[in-house]
Amino acid sequence: MATLDWANQTTAHPVGLGLMAVCAGATLVVRREYAIFPLLIMIMAIPSAQRIVVATIDFSFIRILVMAALFRAFMRKEQLGLTRQTPDIAIIFWMVWGIFSYGLLFGTVSAFITRTGFMLDAVGSYYLGRIYVRNVVDLKRVMVFLGIASIPMFMFFSIERATGQNLFSIFGGVPKYTLIRDGRLRCQGPFSHPIMAGVFWAVLLPWLGSFWITKQIPKILLITFAVCFLGIVLNSASSTPVMSVVFVVIGMGFYLFRGYLTQIRWLAFFTLIALHMVMQKPVWHLISRIDITGGSTGWHRYYLIDRSIAHFHEWWLFGVQSTAHWGRGLQDVTNQFILEGVRSGAFGLILFCLFIYTLFKLYGRSIKAARQKSDRWIMWGAGVILFVHCMNFLAVSYFGQMQNAFYLLLGASVSIGATIIQRTKKMKRQEAIIAQERLA
Repeated sequence: MATLDWANQTTAHPVGLGLMAVCAGATLVVRREYAIFPLLIMIMAIPSAQRIVVATIDFSFIRILVMAALFRAFMRKEQLGLTRQTPDIAIIFWMVWGIFSYGLLFGTVSAFITRTGFMLDAVGSYYLGRIYVRNVVDLKRVMVFLGIASIPMFMFFSIERATGQNLFSIFGGVPKYTLIRDGRLRCQGPFSHPIMAGVFWAVLLPWLGSFWITKQIPKILLITFAVCFLGIVLNSASSTPVMSVVFVVIGMGFYLFRGYLTQIRWLAFFTLIALHMVMQKPVWHLISRIDITGGSTGWHRYYLIDRSIAHFHEWWLFGVQSTAHWGRGLQDVTNQFILEGVRSGAFGLILFCLFIYTLFKLYGRSIKAARQKSDRWIMWGAGVILFVHCMNFLAVSYFGQMQNAFYLLLGASVSIGATIIQRTKKMKRQEAIIAQERLA
């Protein structure tokens, strides 16, 4: 298995270092519409273990690319034109509290620096998405790029499955020999874990579906991209990515019932309460019964939720330094919501959930405001992606390059939604002026 032997030390392979230098240089000079492509290359192709350590401070290659892109944006003032949205405020509060609480929890300068670096990755990626993916045209360009990149990535994953060896292991941070569980090879490529690899590609499927419906990308390309995305998901041999695909299908299908979402949400809420009342075990025990690929650790995920509730008194204020004493294997916090509480207490968890809520709220407003079918479907796809992430959070916590990808695409969806809302408001004002002129 992969270890953390690379932590807190420079692990820069010459090829990775060269690619990072090229991507950093390209970030500074390419045209605006291609500015985040180098960052996407680093996310997809280089293990997050690749890093340079300076005075005990880790600068992963991905973090360096984030810093380079932010530097470019502010030097060229490419952030101008963005309007402040509620998720922007929510993520800043989450960031500030996260740094403050984590620093107090461990009481060291090192902890403060570590959490600040994490927030730079997360919030920096979010704002890069906000700055460089502002409309459907920008998103289309990004999706075509990711789709083309998925073709060689699928080939690497297929080679790993056939040989049992990960070609990306030369960089460090990922194992040379592919992980095996219950006789299944769990391929991960450059990603920190097979689940992260599968989830990264699975959550992009809603936007492929949106572009298929709106016919903005040739169908032959979309079919090719979908085959590669799904091929990587299957090669990861993990239940969470497979369930992500299931949730994608469910979420996209609910477009037909979009007028009844409020009633459906309440129905789901009261159904869970009813199940909790009649079941012998708590309703979250249902998670333990999910096993799509065989060998799933659903019981561990149920037990983690159960123990986190029992130990609420330990982590509610600023979090807890370790969860190992909660039970066997529970040092591995495979639940993003619980991890937020463990890192920053109940208030940090509330802020994270508030951030998610503001995103859904913005998506809903943009869907209602959209006058074009393409806009409406793209924002519906964004909502499905966030829904899938929330379902994943019950079974896994994101780490490695998946963190950057998560926040980057959230930022992009916020900008697209805000653009749709602003355009509709402008059209309504123009229509009102025309109507007044006719009356006059």
